[in-house]
Amino acid sequence: MGGSSTTFSKLTNRVFPRMPNFYGLILEQCDLANQAAALLEEYVQTGNKSRADQILKLEQDAEVMRQRNLDVLKNAFATPMDREDIYRAYTTVDCIISYAHNIVSEMDTLNIKTDQYITDMVATLRNSVEILGAGYKKLSSSPADSDKDAQLVGAARKKIEKSYRAAIAKLYQGDTYVQKMQQKQAGAEAEAMSYVLDIFKRREIYRHLFDAAIDMGSAGKVLHDIVVQVA
Repeated sequence: MGGSSTTFSKLTNRVFPRMPNFYGLILEQCDLANQAAALLEEYVQTGNKSRADQILKLEQDAEVMRQRNLDVLKNAFATPMDREDIYRAYTTVDCIISYAHNIVSEMDTLNIKTDQYITDMVATLRNSVEILGAGYKKLSSSPADSDKDAQLVGAARKKIEKSYRAAIAKLYQGDTYVQKMQQKQAGAEAEAMSYVLDIFKRREIYRHLFDAAIDMGSAGKVLHDIVVQVA
């Protein structure tokens, strides 16, 4: 009897393969994104360059994981939500790790010191990544709570965008340098040129954070779209 049951089970699994745990796969990627965001925050707070190497390793691990997850999706007989949304979940979460690596690499290469705008935007980004992971964790048991987290991720995106615009406005306030040049103060031109170069370099970091916020908003929307399907 037991042997017959086992044979039937094997036959059933061949005809109707067991559905992969897509919730778990997405959560694994969220965990890596959480680690990357935490390392990014520590880097901008302390300037510890070893964090850049750790983020690079996470990015490499994430690429392997993402490809594995895409293969699982490609070969799956059935999925708990639209395949396109699973794909979007994978890619939007994965983007955060790439942004973290780009930010620390460019801050290190261009020798950019952190400022309050960078610190604030990174803190908001890290918090939104945590919220996104929490939302996906609740998805299979409490979709309504997941949707609240999706909304919080969207709010975090708007907060970063607001900080970005304030940072850009502050960055282009060079009246002091213009006045020094008009007054022909010693070293004014060199000081102004140094300021202009800092504008270009710092704006790169601000822009990476702005783009990361846009992708976080997309990640929150993906979570919301999934909630609509499974709720």
